Amino acid sequence: MVGWTGKIVYINLSSGSINVIETDKKLILRYLGGRGLGVKLLSDLSKPDIDPFSPENPLIFTSGQLTGLAPMSSGVVITSRSPLTGTVFSWNAGGGLGRELKKTGLDALVITGKAERPSFVEIKGEDIKIMQADHLWGKNTEACTETLKSKGSVACIGRAGEKQVLISSFVIDSIYSGRGGLGAVAGSKRLKAVLVKGDKNIIPAIPESFKSLETKILKLFEANPVLSKGLANYGTPAFVKLLDYMDLIPSRNFSRIGTPFADLFSGEYIKASLELDKESCPSCPLGCKRRIKKTGQIFPDYDSLWAFGFNLENPDIDSVLLADRTCKDYGIDPVSAGSLLGAIAELKSEKIDAREIESLLEEIGEGGKTGEGSRRYLSTWKRKDLSMDVKGLELAGFDPRGIKGQALAYATSCHGGDCLTAFMLGPEVLGKPLLLDRFSLKGKAGILQIFENLTALLDSLVLCPFSVFAVNEELCSSLLRFGVGIEISPAELLKLGERIWNLERVYNMRAGFSQKDDTVPERLFETGAGGRGNGIRRQEFEAALQEYYHYRGWDKEGVPHMEKLDELEIGC
Repeated sequence: MVGWTGKIVYINLSSGSINVIETDKKLILRYLGGRGLGVKLLSDLSKPDIDPFSPENPLIFTSGQLTGLAPMSSGVVITSRSPLTGTVFSWNAGGGLGRELKKTGLDALVITGKAERPSFVEIKGEDIKIMQADHLWGKNTEACTETLKSKGSVACIGRAGEKQVLISSFVIDSIYSGRGGLGAVAGSKRLKAVLVKGDKNIIPAIPESFKSLETKILKLFEANPVLSKGLANYGTPAFVKLLDYMDLIPSRNFSRIGTPFADLFSGEYIKASLELDKESCPSCPLGCKRRIKKTGQIFPDYDSLWAFGFNLENPDIDSVLLADRTCKDYGIDPVSAGSLLGAIAELKSEKIDAREIESLLEEIGEGGKTGEGSRRYLSTWKRKDLSMDVKGLELAGFDPRGIKGQALAYATSCHGGDCLTAFMLGPEVLGKPLLLDRFSLKGKAGILQIFENLTALLDSLVLCPFSVFAVNEELCSSLLRFGVGIEISPAELLKLGERIWNLERVYNMRAGFSQKDDTVPERLFETGAGGRGNGIRRQEFEAALQEYYHYRGWDKEGVPHMEKLDELEIGC
């Protein structure tokens, strides 16, 4: 079996129907798999203004053409309309679910409807079943995964998803979680989990050529210091010291920059202080996760170190470890949760004690009002200005006042405040693939849209987001040729990424979004943190946004011209 398998399974939980159809090859050639296929299916199967909790809102799991073949390609993309943001939302998640889905012979799993009682989907080879999950309902992700993991790869929700907490997520193989509230979509369907075990071998179309290309890519990984020296040795905490040195760690709900205890959370200090084992996604050469030998817990990523440490001015690593574990167990997005806690601290003009964090997270997980996310919760207090979000999704812990291209990336992202739709830290901080002036927006608009197109491409092949440091469209073209037997030129692949980006834009605009949503929190403009004057200059930002629209082929209101949609063959 080669990488393109050509089958999609449609499951309706309301009727119990399961239908498997052949995938239209034209669909694969125009959208690949992963994010592209997921967004296309979402666009075709539902209206953009659909209630995210409607039984008809599809929840879509997609693998990619290279899943199970290429290094750093074993994950899955989950797509739906987000109940948190109201936008189209796709999350590229690690773990082995995508590989197992591919090994069953499926490109996509599309779930609609609402089960009469708690259920989970079990796919074992070509056998697909809807199973009762009464014995799993009410359990958090750790217990649910422990019950099911002997049967395959597990994506499940915790109690937060069951209670339709808007910042809830899936947790995959007990380690890899996501953003955007897609766990709540599952909860609204009474879907507890998806369990997949494949039995087919995935074979490259041209084995010898693919093996040679794979060897070349592994050498590129080794030659890239961000991957081989940083992530491979320390995981994402490898970024802490550099971010601190460059004043890019926001604290106290983005009202300050910097932290006095960065060294305590740095990858180097953690590695020297704790006994750790590497944890990898299947076939990943990096192993960017770290498991603490003494407790068995996966050490938090930078996201959680920022959310519950730097952001809350909390140097207590034990409380951060507990907060991260609580989020994973309940199935809560740690970035959104930590951002919300930071805003609550500012709202109440008091610091959150380290001992309070767990109880506050449990309140979120059990369906408290705080689980609605920062924008909604703070709106009830008439202090929406304290919400550090874009389009309803809270910003990650990278201060865009010192990475101006990232500010534009946040503003234009179809997901909202998602740093991974275009990780501009690569060129602006790490110098990969080239070093740009991080304090200026000049010339960033044209570069940004290329990065966005490339990321959409990588997400559609379901390559790990970190692969962007070493893999480009030329390598992707060769991987498809030798791995799958599909001939798509590098230029056509970037055009494919552009098609996906524009389809997402059209979806969001039909859902009610407009140019006014392409911005960043007011706090980030002009004065900057602590009155330092390093904020984003509004006039420069607005000029860059118009330049970005021009490069995209959109009008001054950010609406794609019909000529652009026709060029990309996007029917409207």
